[in-house]
Amino acid sequence: MNLLTDPLFRVEIANGPRRLSSLPALLTALGADEVESLPGLQRHQEDAFHIFLCQLAASVLLREKKSNPIQEEAFWREGIRRLTGRDDDCAWTLVVKDCTKPAFMQSAIPEAISGQLKSVAQTPDEMDILATAKNHDVKTARGNSATADEWIFALVNFQTTAGFFGRGNYGIARMNGGHASRPVVELQLSPRAGKRWVRCTSRLLELHNSLLAPPWPYRQDGSVLLWTLTWDGNSSLALSSLDPFFIEIARLIRLTHTTTRRYMVTGMPSTCTRIDAKAQLGVLGDPWTPVNTGKKEVTALTVSASGFTPDLLHKIIFEDGIEAALLQQAATEEIGLPMALYAAVLVRGQGTTDGFHTTLIPIPTKVGFALFARRDEKLRLQETSKQWITDGRTMQNKVMKYALFTLLEAGPEKVNFDKTEIAAWVDKLAKDFTQAWSHDYFDWLWRCLDQENTDKARVEWLEALEKKAKHILGSAIERLPVRLGRRLRSRVAAQGRYTGALNKHFPELKEARDARRTT
Repeated sequence: MNLLTDPLFRVEIANGPRRLSSLPALLTALGADEVESLPGLQRHQEDAFHIFLCQLAASVLLREKKSNPIQEEAFWREGIRRLTGRDDDCAWTLVVKDCTKPAFMQSAIPEAISGQLKSVAQTPDEMDILATAKNHDVKTARGNSATADEWIFALVNFQTTAGFFGRGNYGIARMNGGHASRPVVELQLSPRAGKRWVRCTSRLLELHNSLLAPPWPYRQDGSVLLWTLTWDGNSSLALSSLDPFFIEIARLIRLTHTTTRRYMVTGMPSTCTRIDAKAQLGVLGDPWTPVNTGKKEVTALTVSASGFTPDLLHKIIFEDGIEAALLQQAATEEIGLPMALYAAVLVRGQGTTDGFHTTLIPIPTKVGFALFARRDEKLRLQETSKQWITDGRTMQNKVMKYALFTLLEAGPEKVNFDKTEIAAWVDKLAKDFTQAWSHDYFDWLWRCLDQENTDKARVEWLEALEKKAKHILGSAIERLPVRLGRRLRSRVAAQGRYTGALNKHFPELKEARDARRTT
């Protein structure tokens, strides 16, 4: 099962039947933009595998002194072998019986400690990073008939995105702590896998030298494939020994064959992380990771269970307390091309998985010029965005929530916002409201570039918000439980307080309605 020579990957090819490919053949197919999909690759694994392929390809091209990712299969095979620096292909073989030799994404371990390896997983999904408190919803250990490529994808995902999971099970260096997550943020000129890979790999080549200069500690001849180095679980690698595009591993694991010729993962705990980078808080120059600069400590961005809210996306796009990811920035030749901002993250909690969040925001040509070439227009968009997000928050918390509490408390003289059981209903509706306007937000924001009158544009935005808030309130009146004897009072009081709060916090809306009546 040699990734460099054996056809282990199932690949859906454009205008053709499914075929099997080796890793070098897959890189060539991506360069030719032939790949439609990889059937064994799960959605939450796609970004980790994409990053792995980009880092691997860029590292090979740099050492071969090439700048074009579009290369023949033989080039990739020999380039990967030279990058690996071994006389054999064991580092690219799924199962290697001799534990003192590396296997794919599996460190070599000293013979003396090999007896400490214990069974960890019988299937790829059992090894995967989806943590659940109980074995319900998405079941673990489902892949009893897993193919080789499913094991490859699981190994890459596990070793390059894992977090802390109990004593001796440490996470990766490229995130802010063991319970954080590794976000992926980049510009996309095309959603196709091949074009995405070519763009990111080419940009990595351009960025490499800047990551060799201070404050980054990396070295030109640093290690890239960290699983090729022997690890006893008691020592950490210094960042100064690595290449900027190092492909890390988090855990001591080995893939073996069972008596039925199926695969099984064995592993052992380590006393430390593989990379000594705790002090960096995830800020390692990862081209896909934004950096949070708005707090006391500068850290890699950690996305909450709420995912990519408009507020967070505003900060990412306009660098408002967040430094943009390197691959989120447009190259000079890309400005003016249709593009989109892609962001994804699998949010991790303490022993839980708090959701896979992804978003794709189209960036039209005019907006691209504003964001990447015209500072005045970008500042205008930034200020508008900040105001509009504040409007959405105010509409939710001071208008809609006020009316909903009034409804559920049956029209009291004074609303009590501390009732836990009522707050749960209200918070659910508030999330529905945020989700409703989030879908339209950036379309509305980009459109305001075409309007010279920013006040008029804001009124149109407020009217859109108010329409959605009114719909949520109307739906709540029809379906939420209220005291039967005070149903009419609840409805009238809720609608009255909604109108009063709306006029108080958004007088512009009342003025606009009055102006339309008089014309």
